Amino acid sequence: MDAECLICRELRGDVPVPGGFLWQEEVAVAFHVPPLDEIGNPRPYLGHLLIVTRRHVARLGELTDEESAAVGRAAARLARALTDAGGAEWVYSAVICTGVPHFRLRLLPRYAGTPREVAWYEVDEWDGGPHGGAQEIADLAERLRPQ
Repeated sequence: MDAECLICRELRGDVPVPGGFLWQEEVAVAFHVPPLDEIGNPRPYLGHLLIVTRRHVARLGELTDEESAAVGRAAARLARALTDAGGAEWVYSAVICTGVPHFRLRLLPRYAGTPREVAWYEVDEWDGGPHGGAQEIADLAERLRPQ
């Protein structure tokens, strides 16, 4: 783990993750993007999930077969949960690890009523979309967590 890496800090518990881990295996975990004033995101887009490797590794091509399989299992299960229990009409996924060099697969739900002109990669920035603090995230996490 990297002492300065935001994701490593979240994995260690140094940064609170409302709702806790939604899914976890030995090599990877998933959680909701937490509210973070330090990066200018005090009310994250509800349903914006991260699937991250426990190992500090930056790129998709650097994942082991075991890590890749775990990320895939988590993505499929959590995308279903976002649709079935979270109310998403569609779930986008993307690997963009340029800001923090720790692998993460982002899941971004698109909810009913999102205007067509809002691009998939901007749904979380649209002011009309659902955003919330720690309590709203914890409530959603409870609905999304596999039973």
